[in-house]
Amino acid sequence: MSVRRSIVVMFILVVALPVIVFGARARNAANTNAVAQNAALQTLTVGRGSVELTVTAIGTIQADQSVSLSFSGAGRVTEILVNAGDVVRAGDVIARQVNTTQQIALDQALLALDLATIQRDQLLEGADAGQIAIAQANVDAAEAALYSISTAVSADDIRAAELAYQAAQQALADAVQARSTAAGGQPQEAYALLDARVGEATFNAETARLQLESLQGSNSGQVGAAAARLEQARRDLERLQAGPTQAEIDRAEALIAQAQLNVQQAQTALDRTTLTAPFDGVISTVNVEVGTLAAPGLAVVNMLDTDPLRLNVDVDEIDIRQIREGMNARVRLDALPEVQFPAVIERIALISNNEGGIVSYDVQLRLEQINDPRVRVGMTAEAAVVVDARDDVLVVPNLYIRIDRRTGKAFVNLVGENNMLEEVEVTLGLQGEDNSEILSGVREGDVLGVDLSGDSINIFGG
Repeated sequence: MSVRRSIVVMFILVVALPVIVFGARARNAANTNAVAQNAALQTLTVGRGSVELTVTAIGTIQADQSVSLSFSGAGRVTEILVNAGDVVRAGDVIARQVNTTQQIALDQALLALDLATIQRDQLLEGADAGQIAIAQANVDAAEAALYSISTAVSADDIRAAELAYQAAQQALADAVQARSTAAGGQPQEAYALLDARVGEATFNAETARLQLESLQGSNSGQVGAAAARLEQARRDLERLQAGPTQAEIDRAEALIAQAQLNVQQAQTALDRTTLTAPFDGVISTVNVEVGTLAAPGLAVVNMLDTDPLRLNVDVDEIDIRQIREGMNARVRLDALPEVQFPAVIERIALISNNEGGIVSYDVQLRLEQINDPRVRVGMTAEAAVVVDARDDVLVVPNLYIRIDRRTGKAFVNLVGENNMLEEVEVTLGLQGEDNSEILSGVREGDVLGVDLSGDSINIFGG
């Protein structure tokens, strides 16, 4: 080889070697970039699905109602039949007080009611043959007694007493006349004798008078009493034969009504010594022990009505116009993030809250079909109210969409050959929190991509 040829070959090697080395390095760098880009590229095939627009708000789970149960009267607690956390049904017995006095009063009232009922029934049944026979016998006996009394003192006896009285009065008059005639002309002894005769005649006349009055009074008084007894016996017989009057029936019914009222009052007093659940719910706390003297108004237990549970949330004034009562919602608890519960908006407050310049409205939701015992009052929960929805539309996750902040236009990246990304404009429909509806710009089956390295697009920005 000549010297000139050697110089040419050497020159070619000197010039070509850097070019070859640079080209190899460039190809290696390009391959490395392609591998890195492919590793950061996330793709999606456009398909059909559903899109929801939701309003979300956070609040706490509340019971439908909460009550404190107490006895209406003072008394020592004899039984407590529940513990905190127990599920009870309406009417279940919660606790009892000493009730001996109330039970005795009820027993007495029941006996009085039974007696009044028996008396009314006997009255309505009327008198039987035996009772009528007894009443007739009473009439006969009264008639006989009246006859006996009427004939015990005869008219002749009374006439004889009258004559004796008249004779005694005449003897008294004669004695008085004799003493008057002899006045002043007789010795003192004779005049004293005349006085004695007047005294004797006076005594005899008074005795005769009393005898006459005795016969007359005895006859008339006994006869009157006997006649009255006979009249009463006849009335009793007539009443039994005629049956009860309406007034008697009304009185018997009134006695029963009063007895029934007494039973009700006694039963109420007894019932007040037993504490029962007013509704289905859960015992939240038990505040007394057996043997405690429970005063009126002292909360024995606290009880929650958990059917249904409710969620109270604050909704921002910007979102409040999008919701209305009756809308459905989904509720997710912080303590149970894997579970969603259906709910319905029950009430939207008319008056706003303003705290720190933030205006919001109280919204109450009713949770439905809650059978999970893990759900408890006071838990923090988030409600998502579905305000609009589209079904069976082209859907693309918001991750794949870029919104130009200046123009408001939306873009996605189509994946081409060699995973090259081509940005195309799309028209958005309903925009949800995670997905958006695509009205135009791509078709079902198109493959979209997003460079997770951040070198390709700016999600929802530009």
